[in-house]
Amino acid sequence: MSRAIRLTLFGAFVLLLLVGALSSFAVVRVRAPFPQTDGEVVVPGLRAPVEVVRDEAGVPHLYGDNVEDLHAAQGYVQAQDRFFEMDVRRHITAGRLSELFGESQLETDAVVRTLGWRRVAEQELAMLSTDARRQLQAHAAGVNAYLSSRSREELALEYTVLGLTGPLPTPEPWQPVDSLSWLKAMAWQLSDGRTEELERARLTALVGPERTAELYPAADLETHRPVLTRETTGEDGLVPAAAALPAGAEDALARAGAAVATLPAVLGGDSGAIGSNAWVLSGEHTDSGVPLLANDPHLAVSVPSVFHQIGLHCRTVDERCPLDVSGFSFAGVPGVVIGHNQSIAWGFTTPYVDTEDLVVERVRADGTVDRGDRWEPLQTRTELLRVRGEEEPRPLVVRSSELGPLLSDVDADLAEAGRTGAPPPEDGVEHAVALQSTALRPGRSMDALLQLNTAQDFDQFRSALSLLGAPSQNVLYADVAGTIGYQLPGAVPDRGGRPGHLPALGWEPGAAWRGLVPFEQLPWSRNPSDGMLVSANQAVIGTDRAEDLHTQPAQGWRSQQLRDRLAELSAGGETVSPDEAEALFYDTRVRYADALVPPLVQVAPLEPWVADGQRVLERWDRRAEADSAGAAWFHVVLREVLRLTFADELPPDLQPDAGGRWMAVLAELVDDPDNPWWDDVRTPEVERRDDVLAQANLAARKQITALISRDPARWEWGRLHRLELQHQTLGASGIDPVEALFNRAGPGLDGTANVVDATSWSPRRGDFVPVSGPTMRMLVDLGDLDASRWVNQTGVSGHAFAEHYVDQTELWARDEMMTFRHGTAAVHGAARHTLVLVPIG
Repeated sequence: MSRAIRLTLFGAFVLLLLVGALSSFAVVRVRAPFPQTDGEVVVPGLRAPVEVVRDEAGVPHLYGDNVEDLHAAQGYVQAQDRFFEMDVRRHITAGRLSELFGESQLETDAVVRTLGWRRVAEQELAMLSTDARRQLQAHAAGVNAYLSSRSREELALEYTVLGLTGPLPTPEPWQPVDSLSWLKAMAWQLSDGRTEELERARLTALVGPERTAELYPAADLETHRPVLTRETTGEDGLVPAAAALPAGAEDALARAGAAVATLPAVLGGDSGAIGSNAWVLSGEHTDSGVPLLANDPHLAVSVPSVFHQIGLHCRTVDERCPLDVSGFSFAGVPGVVIGHNQSIAWGFTTPYVDTEDLVVERVRADGTVDRGDRWEPLQTRTELLRVRGEEEPRPLVVRSSELGPLLSDVDADLAEAGRTGAPPPEDGVEHAVALQSTALRPGRSMDALLQLNTAQDFDQFRSALSLLGAPSQNVLYADVAGTIGYQLPGAVPDRGGRPGHLPALGWEPGAAWRGLVPFEQLPWSRNPSDGMLVSANQAVIGTDRAEDLHTQPAQGWRSQQLRDRLAELSAGGETVSPDEAEALFYDTRVRYADALVPPLVQVAPLEPWVADGQRVLERWDRRAEADSAGAAWFHVVLREVLRLTFADELPPDLQPDAGGRWMAVLAELVDDPDNPWWDDVRTPEVERRDDVLAQANLAARKQITALISRDPARWEWGRLHRLELQHQTLGASGIDPVEALFNRAGPGLDGTANVVDATSWSPRRGDFVPVSGPTMRMLVDLGDLDASRWVNQTGVSGHAFAEHYVDQTELWARDEMMTFRHGTAAVHGAARHTLVLVPIG
């Protein structure tokens, strides 16, 4: 989380005693939250019985007679498996984490209250269709039926542990807005406009615009193909030069940056490590003659994983009860987010569409904001932050301009909530930074998701997605009739030609968006001539408008590797089998190493033993396999190159991660040996490329010896790149016995950043532990839905020590998948447990 959840010293002492004493009643306390999975349970509000059939992995498939009953049962089952996760999510999105975890979460709560996610979700609820509101209410009723049947300690072990540190609030009834609010958090997590604008603005102030531009290389769209090759986003236009930031705005930007940095950890990962792969192949290229669709979203490594597997099936599928869908849901949200129904399949990837703007505002002491030709009053409201253990709430004054909330008002210590930063200048005008974001505009994204679940063809698929506001996503499509396709939905700002990669100036014309790009003008494709579509976060389109549409899309190494492999498999009229398709998930080819390896190998070693590593690197096949010595050396030396090149000029929070942008920066710099970035400004000498590479090789030789062995024969990437599943809250409590209850260690992993098998790590952490990766993998065979395949990063259960807490992790880590059953006969044939939810009477 933004600040790790630390329990009080007294609580820690009590926990150390009581966790040790758990041995006497561990079975009772640990097993108390495990769900009932057989027999019969009365669930108020149901109109007819719902059957919950669980397979060997505990995945629930629900069978009912109407849609409302199915969503009520989904709420009940999600609460059975994941209620603590659901409760934490709603506390995150409501800005109420301090009520559960104390003062350490005040800054996070202040940022979320300033953004107003729950306020926006409340507005959205009123905008939704009657059907969507009815389904949300049914889902909430199912959650509450489960809550009413259990004590707090019977809901989750986490409540027992937290309760040992003092009084804990009783979980409140679930509300439909709790489900909607999580979509606000996902929109934040899957957008990076604010982060890029802050970084570019700060870098420009540090090193100037020309050198900053070197740190944002554009993808080569000739070599790395975009998703689509034909422009479909409306009029072309030249991008004008960005306006310079006014003097004195740096302090406000720094405060806004501190606020922005608060949330990635609380949501489970840095946006820079987020991505996904998806591809679809038409029947002309498959063994079955019917499409294959694959998807693996790359989100934070955690336990439980972000996704919950489920199936929702009407016993008789007709207009009255049209639901027959299976896939991956978010715990606490009705329906399936990614998956398939009886006719269509879909997958999501992040397009990095620019849906946010930071706006530098000029604000007077009287609470008015400069609009160029007039001063307008700011909107203000007071939020009350309740802190666990404190009787009186803490007030937070939130200020907003017409363009968005003032993020720069959020101060780290909340000493003067809503009135932070340096004293205003003598003229009484200070700078502030507002966030203009599509996610802060109410929309109908829940309608889109629920209608997607029952869409039966490409037109209905597009019709559902026309309602999606935030987050904007690439959505790939396939159906049993043989159609494949793509749609970019979502609220995309129309800036009128103003660039979005630097903060706007609120007092100048054009700061406010002119509106949104009409859905009809957003890129889409149906049955492309080559019979395949690949989306792995690369640019959507390949024209001048690409820069206008995106923030910083992926460089294209993953997408081009997938496209090249698909082309190889289908060359000469050959067709692709499901086994060959699945193998694509596990491709570890490090394409950006092609530019970096030769100069690292060729530079003269500073000490004889360094040559051992260079010889290993020279023989490396440039695949990031867990048993690879070359991959181990490459990553250790890569981290040293990044450190030696940039640590002298960039502050810690702007130093490189392992994302594709920085790999592209290095790939260009190695072709420019005299570039000033190679020089260490802290020394009197002028360093050049080979000086840095030689020093990096020497430092890497020392590092790998300390980390693994002096003997290259013992070097293995998997000894450094090991899976560590950290519980989303108590996993960073700072108390070893508590962390041992919930965290899980795993094996060494294949993959790395910017490869198809994207188990990404961060140089900023100081180790090589994966921070993000495929949260799930899904391969849908539209020719035989019951032959489809899937796997979750952990399991369906959020209960530590339950059978299905991490039972899929071993499969996931060793690159295997389970059968993804959908049909009634297949699901019932694999049943291990059956629970019947029955109405009262």
